Amino acid sequence: MSFEALALEKEELVVKRGAAIAPYTTFGIGGPADVLAEAYTERALQRVVREAIASRMRWLLIGGGSNLLVGDAGFRGLVIVNRIEHLRVTGNRILAGAGADLGEVVEAAREHSLSGIEFAIDIPGTVGGAIRGNAGAFGRSVGDISVRIRLLEGTELVDRTPAELGFAYRHSRLKENDHVVVEAEFELVPGDRAEMDRVMGQHAAQRARRKEKGLHTAGCFFKNPILADGQKVAAGQLLEAAGAKEIRDGGAGVHAYHANYIVNMGGASADEVLRVAREMKRRVQESAGITLEEEVMVVMDQPAAGVV
Repeated sequence: MSFEALALEKEELVVKRGAAIAPYTTFGIGGPADVLAEAYTERALQRVVREAIASRMRWLLIGGGSNLLVGDAGFRGLVIVNRIEHLRVTGNRILAGAGADLGEVVEAAREHSLSGIEFAIDIPGTVGGAIRGNAGAFGRSVGDISVRIRLLEGTELVDRTPAELGFAYRHSRLKENDHVVVEAEFELVPGDRAEMDRVMGQHAAQRARRKEKGLHTAGCFFKNPILADGQKVAAGQLLEAAGAKEIRDGGAGVHAYHANYIVNMGGASADEVLRVAREMKRRVQESAGITLEEEVMVVMDQPAAGVV
């Protein structure tokens, strides 16, 4: 059975063949997918994954497309775009679909004067991606406020606790398997909206000073390294000290205000981005003796048969 033959309305599932992946990523880079399926409901996501498993087709899940670099040759298999975007507030808890924008969750919390997620203001991407990578800023992360995560494990829907996901710095066990986030439930505390606005204003201003908005970038390319004594060092500071801001290759280059951002300055290829990343990594290793670890997921496939 083909994906187009799945008995679902277009409001639940949209299937395309040979569609470019670039528009679905914040880098704006990525060639064609053999098959691309946009799933808008839990049922659609479950059926698409079931069909992929039954047909032994490899698949790649995309949410907001941040923290992701896809090669110019695209993806040989199925790309699933998670569009499950429901959002509900009940008491001190917010239930959000994995495809919901994390910024919309922050705004819903603000509207209901629920505090604890202010750190996530202006973090790009979706709830699902944030859970998978335990996204965070300013010393907090989504794992700190999560109470329940619904996953699609194989073809079965399962509710998990944060402890079962093994949240750590920019990591969860979801990076070690192919389980899919369907929805997440966050627990917050009653807060003072004026104080929340003050804190979020400070965070947003800090990001604004780094001129992060509107860029074709995947976000921080490298994790902040943790030294042997447990001290965490800002990768951006290491990169700036190593002179990384001057690095450019074709249409890809390091952001002038944030040395841990690689920017698609116009027409960049994935290979150009990777060459910039390798040079950044080399300079930090040479200057500080520290090996940076990629935070961005890199997917590089060969062209489809018959494509030169």
